Amino acid sequence: MKFLKITGIILIVLVAAFFIIAAFLPKNFHVEQSVVVDRPVEYSFNMVNTLANWEKWSPFSHNDSTLVNSYTGQESGTGSVMSWSSKRSGTGSMKITGSIPLKKIDFDLDFGEQGTSTAYFKFEEEDGKTTIYWGMDAVTGYPVERVVYALMKNSMEAVFNKGLKNLKDVCESIQYKPEKLDILSTIPLFKDGTHGKTSKSPKLYAMRLNDAFVAVMRDSCTSADMAKAMEKDYGQLIGYISQYQNGSFGKPATLWYRYDEKTTFGVFEAALPVGAMSPGKGNVKVMKMHPKKVIAGIHYGPYEKTMYMYQAIMKYLKDNNLEEAGGPIEIYLNGPSTEPNPDKWETVIMFQIK
Repeated sequence: MKFLKITGIILIVLVAAFFIIAAFLPKNFHVEQSVVVDRPVEYSFNMVNTLANWEKWSPFSHNDSTLVNSYTGQESGTGSVMSWSSKRSGTGSMKITGSIPLKKIDFDLDFGEQGTSTAYFKFEEEDGKTTIYWGMDAVTGYPVERVVYALMKNSMEAVFNKGLKNLKDVCESIQYKPEKLDILSTIPLFKDGTHGKTSKSPKLYAMRLNDAFVAVMRDSCTSADMAKAMEKDYGQLIGYISQYQNGSFGKPATLWYRYDEKTTFGVFEAALPVGAMSPGKGNVKVMKMHPKKVIAGIHYGPYEKTMYMYQAIMKYLKDNNLEEAGGPIEIYLNGPSTEPNPDKWETVIMFQIK
């Protein structure tokens, strides 16, 4: 009887201690870890913002061979949903609730019977390197959840660190060699076949343009006269480049300054990237384009069918409260000079953002 009495006292003390300790633990649980990636921010941002990419670096995918993921909603950004099922960790889902290009991504997490929480990724770039912060927050119930989360904190920090290291390794393994005469950034997943090819759900990217020298010629006309104007403008640009730039140039582009949808009259500059600064001649000038953050998508097909992409990007800017920082830019990956079939033409359409 004395033994049972002592045991009972010990149990009462332990239970009381459990409740007392829980009372001193914070109600709001927070964990955050960080890593520095030797790549510009668009590498890591796009790797996180498209949930299907998590299979390449997520610590959960690497640790659990029974894990099966499925995806619904948007392919990237706000509204994207990833659900999972695992013999080890059960079922759950993760939804992107906010996506600020190249800056922050917010998530809602649902672990079923284990509760819910929120998470985020923050991105800060400096001198071509990006610091990534991965954090999670939860409101814990008293007393059990407070103790459980407190006990889990060290292991969660270890998991976050492993995931960030995996993300760093994946991003830094991508070849980073922007073409000397090209104003397009070399970014992950941009031309590997994963981007959407339909006008119903075009895939958009947060990326940047490289700094580059470009030979430009300003012009204006209606849509009906655009083909003739472009032929004339690029002809003069190529003639200038042959004389002053040894004939070397990158992918052709159009820098838009104004366009009236009713009259289809536009003001633009035909542009060709060149290797160095040189003096202008006549209507041709050479200027330096500084790096620009943009929201971009690829249009496949004739030029006259690009409106859906413009509308998709403008809607994305509005939905994410992004402010434009200049007119749209079109870059022609190929076109009539190299591909006779208009259905195979590829045009990068982008809007500059602040």
